[in-house]
Amino acid sequence: MKQKGLSCLGTGGKFCNKMEEIVIVGAGAIGRGFLEWVLDTASYELVFVDKKKDLVTELNRRKQYRTYRTKAGVLEEKLVAVKEACHISEFSPEKHNRASAVFVNVGPRNCVEAASHLKGIKCPIVLCENEPQTVEEVKYALNYERVYFAVPDVITSNTASPDILSRDPISVITEDGVLFVDEKAGNIKGSMVLCSGKELSKQWTAKLYLHNTPHCIAAYVGALMGMHYVHEAMNIERIREIVVGSMNEMLDALKLRWDIPHEFLDWYADKEIKRFSNKLLYDPVSRVAREPLRKLGLGGRLIGAAQICLSQGFVPKNILTGIVSALLFENEEDADYHLRFMRKSVSEDVLLHYILGLREGEALEIIMKERLAKIISEVEDMIKNPKKVHA
Repeated sequence: MKQKGLSCLGTGGKFCNKMEEIVIVGAGAIGRGFLEWVLDTASYELVFVDKKKDLVTELNRRKQYRTYRTKAGVLEEKLVAVKEACHISEFSPEKHNRASAVFVNVGPRNCVEAASHLKGIKCPIVLCENEPQTVEEVKYALNYERVYFAVPDVITSNTASPDILSRDPISVITEDGVLFVDEKAGNIKGSMVLCSGKELSKQWTAKLYLHNTPHCIAAYVGALMGMHYVHEAMNIERIREIVVGSMNEMLDALKLRWDIPHEFLDWYADKEIKRFSNKLLYDPVSRVAREPLRKLGLGGRLIGAAQICLSQGFVPKNILTGIVSALLFENEEDADYHLRFMRKSVSEDVLLHYILGLREGEALEIIMKERLAKIISEVEDMIKNPKKVHA
């Protein structure tokens, strides 16, 4: 195992009083696992802000943790120093006037609420793993203009292998990814790529439809077939066929609709299928499949993706399977577990019109009405009779 060494530690493991800080809001997969590989951690002290009290306590007690990165088929290890951790409700911007930037990594639903605790901060706020509209929402909530979008082109698990967790239970595993940040955020030391709005839009379009769409489909179908990790799901032949099929549907749609170089799209799609199958990541299906109602949003990675395909003149059979699989997803610990009860207690019309938000008579509504029962039957049959494991 390749050791990457300590980050942010001064002589004797003490922090330098004059070092700048990076505040990381949301110490989960991206916040605790990925950012530490793209930030110049020798130049910054890291302050973690999270809502999980046990995690905050553990980070403060230990003042360090390990993160792992998969690169060229091996794991690299990095020991990350923690200056401070605090609960989101206790964060005080006034105490962190040496912060060079704040990275927010909490998901779209929680972005504005988390950012509300940043009132008074004087540095750039960078929103990761969210959606572009959250930038304007946070600007409005804080009455603050220095808020910028970022696209993490990476898969980061929120856990690790049993062997690693036995040594360090708060370790996580990430890929060797790239963080694309709006160039208006200014110079943040590290290996991240500062880019124009046009380039950022290209990267977000590719991530939304060539990463998020097939990735969550792999998770939803995998969950229905009892898979624990995404790489296990990709090892089932039928799941892989659906995921690759949905990727090809999105490729066809994007090439028809957007002025994005086809070579870039083909390269992006190829790397995504490979990364979904990465056995070193231990990426939980439950993480990727979480909040199905959000992922079934009208402009999002499932309904929105299907609408784009239909607008280009073809029916996306595999994406429709993904939509139905998301509707059937059940996890008692998930924030959207109530979808299970709504699905079973309302009529098909109510499901399509009021839960999914489809308009009566539009193409996707008509197709879903025609095919919903059949797709459910096909999914149920697939669960009962899985094909052989993919070689």
